[in-house]
Amino acid sequence: MSSETDTVQVDPKQLPADSFTDSDLVRIALVDSAASNAYRLSRYAQMVSEDQARAGDYVRLAQILYANDSLMDRAVVAERVRGTSWETLAEALRTTPEETEEKWGSAEARWRRETPVTSVHRKDPGHFAAVADLYITTDRPSVLGAAERRPLSAALDAAAHLTGRDVAAADRAFAGSPACAHCGH
Repeated sequence: MSSETDTVQVDPKQLPADSFTDSDLVRIALVDSAASNAYRLSRYAQMVSEDQARAGDYVRLAQILYANDSLMDRAVVAERVRGTSWETLAEALRTTPEETEEKWGSAEARWRRETPVTSVHRKDPGHFAAVADLYITTDRPSVLGAAERRPLSAALDAAAHLTGRDVAAADRAFAGSPACAHCGH
């Protein structure tokens, strides 16, 4: 984490909607999905711990939680938007590239067809980025300490000019390429 991103505060609601890249938009949607899943799972855990269930609720609600899970769809789309191949995804998912593309290719196609009219994340990305920032920095979504957590908006391409983030270097690092051509780092 660079010192620029530590000190610069980004209000994603102030960024123009058209300044968000596809990578930004899909990452915002992915965090939104993860936060929704975390909330649903915490409610499920509360129901189980407080013994408020009727007969069959444990499995009925577990089935609903995972049948409607958009997290994997969003994760695959985020990887594809960032340039990850079907082969790499298949290796991670322990399937064949053909099976992986067959299962999640339609999710990617739907994402690419979305517009601000059909997608709340594309219509108001700043709002959803702000919600993600609030969740990441104030809730307890992971075991990371508060000092290690930074808002999603600090890493968005749309905020790169405010934070000093080198988008090209981040893309090269994601792809496994050296960020620095002259020294290999």
